[in-house]
Amino acid sequence: MYFLDEAHKRNFETLLENFKDSLPSIEYEVAAYIMAVPEILKRLPVDSLRYPFEWVYVWEDENDPETKRLSDAIYYMDDPYRELVMAGFHMYNGESFRLNRGLDHWQDIHFQVFMQACKIRGRFQ
Repeated sequence: MYFLDEAHKRNFETLLENFKDSLPSIEYEVAAYIMAVPEILKRLPVDSLRYPFEWVYVWEDENDPETKRLSDAIYYMDDPYRELVMAGFHMYNGESFRLNRGLDHWQDIHFQVFMQACKIRGRFQ
């Protein structure tokens, strides 16, 4: 399995442990893999997460979908990592993702993470 570095691997194992009540689930596995990227994980409120991507959006008014916006955690993330998050969110629950945006921003390391996430989601490990 491809990892950026040892920290990515350790983070992945820790997140899988945090989500153990939802496993086995390829959706949770792919979410943990993407969220475990050190540059992504350092921005997340890990201690308060109930669901993998609940931190991506915030609502000014929970009853009004018009008030939905990107959270500061993802808004201020560098483009390649933001696109990895959105790709992972798509693989988790079908959230909208535009592949061309990822391809426009990713370098080889980001693309390798994306491809490994696809392998996890498709169970082609």
